Amino acid sequence: MTRGGRFRAHDLGEPTSELERYAKEVMEAMVREGIPPTPSNYDAYFDKLLDDKPPAFRKRILKLLELEEGDEGEHRGHLERRLRDAFANVKKFLVHINLLYKNLRHLETLVEKRAFEAEAVADKSGMKTLLESMKKDIETMAGIIRRDAGELKKTYEETTDLIKEVQEHAIYDDRFGVFKKNYLLRKMKQEERLIGEFRHESTLMMVRAREEVIERLKSAKIRQLVLRTVARLLLKTSRRSDIVAHYDGGIFAILMRHTSLENAQMAADRLKDLVGNTNFFVGDEEIMLEVEIGIARIDLDRSTEQTVVCALQALDMDGESDEPCGICPQDVEI
Repeated sequence: MTRGGRFRAHDLGEPTSELERYAKEVMEAMVREGIPPTPSNYDAYFDKLLDDKPPAFRKRILKLLELEEGDEGEHRGHLERRLRDAFANVKKFLVHINLLYKNLRHLETLVEKRAFEAEAVADKSGMKTLLESMKKDIETMAGIIRRDAGELKKTYEETTDLIKEVQEHAIYDDRFGVFKKNYLLRKMKQEERLIGEFRHESTLMMVRAREEVIERLKSAKIRQLVLRTVARLLLKTSRRSDIVAHYDGGIFAILMRHTSLENAQMAADRLKDLVGNTNFFVGDEEIMLEVEIGIARIDLDRSTEQTVVCALQALDMDGESDEPCGICPQDVEI
């Protein structure tokens, strides 16, 4: 029996809060004007009707929206600035390469000119003067080339650092087509703030391919393909509001917003049914895909990291009971 009854919704009826009354007003306006109540249309009407509200009301609603949005705008702005810096550096990089090429060509022309002049020199004194002049020319050009090469190296190092920074802050994992761990943790912290404000339930689910399945795959390419299949199935079964991410080492996570432990268990059951109907061939051998699942409640009495640890513990407990998934020990009443 879970102890997830901490946050309970009130009975359906007339709206009881300022935000609920406004949400109802938005929906009624859309129905009245014949606007399809899709998420994008609702979002647009939510903002549209807010413009006609008193400043104090707008301020209160916008404060609530800021909680939901979190630091996404600031994060995107930072990445865009770093990308602009990287592109500017690439442009400088190309300019320095062009200068270096021109100066090398100039040096080549200079040497050819001095070599031609050397053929016309008849005495040692004239040759010595020519060589000294040529030496000065080469030293001058070498200094210019060294300076250009130094600027080129500096720009290259700065660009490399910028690209690494952008990669570290990127939120999307191209290998699996889902979000990265850093984005998941950021959204979890944001969800904790929203739970503190609105007192709803949310759940973290961890999923991985069963070890026995992975061990049968000798090819790293095939293992990668299987993990991509798991990620695709998670995206297929998740809701628009869920955050699907690759946590680490082939373990995937789903932040299931507005989802109780009981509903998360039902989602785990559906996911295992879907996975159970998925198979693939390695040579002539047919392999059935299987996954392990663990869930934990987003609990304000725990830190984000502790919730992740709880979900990973639950993942290791999958199969120890008749439940469709493992459940965090701290979320189960003994």
